[in-house]
Amino acid sequence: MKRIIYYILSGCLLLGTGCSNWLDVKPSTRVEQEEMFSTEHGFKNTLTGVYIKLKSNSLYGKTLTMELTEYLAQHWKSNASELSGYISAYDYENSNVQSIIDGVYTDFYNAIVNVNNLLDFVDNGVLSEDMYKLIKGEALGLRAFCHLDLLRLYGPLPGEQTDKKMLSYAREVSRQNMPVNTWAEYIAFLEKDLNEAETLLEEVEKKGIDDDYFTYRQNRMNYWAVMAVKARFYLWIQNKEKAAEYAKKVIDGVGEQFKLSQPENFTNKDYIASSEHLFSVHVYDLEDITETFIYRSGGVEQTKSLIAELFEGDVTDVRGDGKLWQQLQGVTTGNRYVLMKYKQSEAQVATREQIPLVRLYEMYLIAIECSDNSAVYQPLINQLLTARSISLDMDNAGVDQKNQFVSMEYHKEFYGEGRAFYQYKRRNDEMIMWSNTPGSTSVYVLPVPKSEIKYEE
Repeated sequence: MKRIIYYILSGCLLLGTGCSNWLDVKPSTRVEQEEMFSTEHGFKNTLTGVYIKLKSNSLYGKTLTMELTEYLAQHWKSNASELSGYISAYDYENSNVQSIIDGVYTDFYNAIVNVNNLLDFVDNGVLSEDMYKLIKGEALGLRAFCHLDLLRLYGPLPGEQTDKKMLSYAREVSRQNMPVNTWAEYIAFLEKDLNEAETLLEEVEKKGIDDDYFTYRQNRMNYWAVMAVKARFYLWIQNKEKAAEYAKKVIDGVGEQFKLSQPENFTNKDYIASSEHLFSVHVYDLEDITETFIYRSGGVEQTKSLIAELFEGDVTDVRGDGKLWQQLQGVTTGNRYVLMKYKQSEAQVATREQIPLVRLYEMYLIAIECSDNSAVYQPLINQLLTARSISLDMDNAGVDQKNQFVSMEYHKEFYGEGRAFYQYKRRNDEMIMWSNTPGSTSVYVLPVPKSEIKYEE
């Protein structure tokens, strides 16, 4: 039986609404595409379109940061008779849940089509050497980033993969059927993209380009973001040695460009730890999204008792009770215990409208997890204790204690960012915190949309 995924490409070359001139260009023929990529501006606009797609509600603007993946991690209270309850119960057959999962899958591949369309023309000689390295490097990094999250959501549990076909690693624009790859093929393609992106971006990132397109690097797939994604990738495929190597390269190499946020930053209401953002998305309507989803009456919340349990009685932690977690009272909110991370009216202007996707803090956790040598992991733990004013006794932490520390930090630190569910799946945990549902393949592997799969003899 041959498994084929069909991608609907018409209208997918350029996607989005009302954000930039790039949207006015919708090439439907090879000639029109060649015209669009006859100038540097065409390449820039197309790549901008990819970033716009990634920050949409159906991807990282909401679903894969504060909504779907957080419900799957049991981070929000849910109602059994509502959509939240079906997601939290891992009822992937529910039509509304299916719709969300299918939308994520489709939009990822639509973004990848945009990337592949650009890469199909990037060697046409239009771009200067430095701009070529920058745009191609970002594009390859984005393609790898999207495929990694497709793998983390729809792929098999690490360590349980077989030689069967699983997902398509889309590397070209085609109206033909896209072949589905094995784990080994998929991983090889992903690693190749990351390696090439690293090589292309390293030189140009360090020397810079006198071009407005080179600004706001934290909102783009920059060199350090690629290195961090490599650490995340190697950890996912259970190569701890390489994961630690790249995590340490990021920690030791970023200098003053990116650094751990400190308690005073949280005191100043930089709740998103903006200095740590290796890669984030700028969501211009984030206030509207979060006011509806979190802060208004009926928004998501968690019980004070469970959050107290999560923080283990640590009253100094800058992320705990009365800090990132607060009781909201008022006519419009009622009496609710909510995460203040995305409360835009509370944040400094410079830190608003940002959702982090890759952070320096994660690199510390990867480096800590991947070493059982206390001389390596203890100094890193100490830096995190200081950065978050954590009062837990972690002096001379043993291996089991440091592993438990890492596990809990994925909840404390990345609450509302969609990270915890991936850790459950990566480790194939038997139980999910605050859930009565045992962890299993049926829980951890999201179904590929039925409409996207055709079986042929």
